[in-house]
Amino acid sequence: MESKQERPAAVGKAGRLVAAAALGALNEEYYQDLANAKAEGRPVVWITSMAPIEMVYAFDGVPFFPENYAALCSSRKVASEFCQVAETRGYSQDLCSYALCMFGSIFENRGAFGDDPVSAPDILLATEGACSTHPKWWEALQRHFNCPLIIVDAAYTVDSESLSEHHKNYLSARLRELAYSMEKYTGKKFDEAKLREVVALSDQASALWDEIDDFRKAAPTPISQIDVFTCLFPLVTLKGTKNAVTFYEQLRNEVRARVEQGIGFVAEERFRLIWDLFPVYHNMRLLNYFAEFGAAFVTDLYGNAFSGRLVASDPFGSLAERYLSFFMRSASWGKAEIYKKRAREYKVDGIVFHSNRCCRCFTAEQPDVGNILREKLGLPSLMFEGNMVDPRGYDDAQVKARIESFMEMLEARKYPK
Repeated sequence: MESKQERPAAVGKAGRLVAAAALGALNEEYYQDLANAKAEGRPVVWITSMAPIEMVYAFDGVPFFPENYAALCSSRKVASEFCQVAETRGYSQDLCSYALCMFGSIFENRGAFGDDPVSAPDILLATEGACSTHPKWWEALQRHFNCPLIIVDAAYTVDSESLSEHHKNYLSARLRELAYSMEKYTGKKFDEAKLREVVALSDQASALWDEIDDFRKAAPTPISQIDVFTCLFPLVTLKGTKNAVTFYEQLRNEVRARVEQGIGFVAEERFRLIWDLFPVYHNMRLLNYFAEFGAAFVTDLYGNAFSGRLVASDPFGSLAERYLSFFMRSASWGKAEIYKKRAREYKVDGIVFHSNRCCRCFTAEQPDVGNILREKLGLPSLMFEGNMVDPRGYDDAQVKARIESFMEMLEARKYPK
């Protein structure tokens, strides 16, 4: 569909990040480590998001995130097939598509890279404190793989400001129990000094990511939303390693240099937007479609879900606080407050909501957040429905038509003739 709006004639994009080459090497090295882990006597631990990856690295394990892998399957255009396979085994299409895709991959004994499946887990590690799907998903994995399952109990807190010492102390105690369970299932003695080293590296990676995120306030913003989502891989999978710190030092330096040189993702930046929430992994280029109108995404909160400062001298206490302070669990007013602050600091013109069809627990409050931002700041919003992993039911032409209408409205508001 052609837009009625006359698009800017000279909308350019910054060149590819130099750090992208290093990111590709990290991906390749990680999956090679995963493939070699069992031969090297290192435990493969399938882990949920918001479970403490630092504990896996403290036992020299190799963590594997099925959620992250499902996103990879989606980007490589095999997720739809895997989802359909899972449905033939009785799993509902309404299930989280991360889970649906992974079940299909397991049943087919194939993966994102073809016939080679990922290494089966030696240990399954989940938490009850992030997503209600995780415990049941990991229980199904345990029945399939017949290996040890550890579920870390945690309170479902609303926000970090109201986090009680009781909740923090409770999870800290559960994490100490996790250390004992890891000792039992890995045969390795827990070394708290090693955990402190891992926590220190995790904190460094998070600090660097927060610094990179802060640079996005610059006009023009120096990095695309696709680059942000892509560069999350080390923060998700390698957090607690020296490789993650090295990568984010390189990325921070490159992004800072772009800011100093006035280089933006969109050369003639005319609109600054917030993205909420999950990426559309099967069509990441949709994010760049906004650039054709001179629009750039300058902030999001999804990336910040995987950062968080830690204190190496108090590993269990700081891990407990970090994993309880998870913004995605906030009530709608709490998220709206975060976005209000970001909208002012990043000089935002509008917000785009991806209403993720398969994750209603985190997207149900999006209309409320949009209403609050409109009432308090006059911030307009666009909402479209999709699925983060499964492309079935997604209509690209329809979504782009809505984007074009939204950009026409922003044009009339910001640049009235």
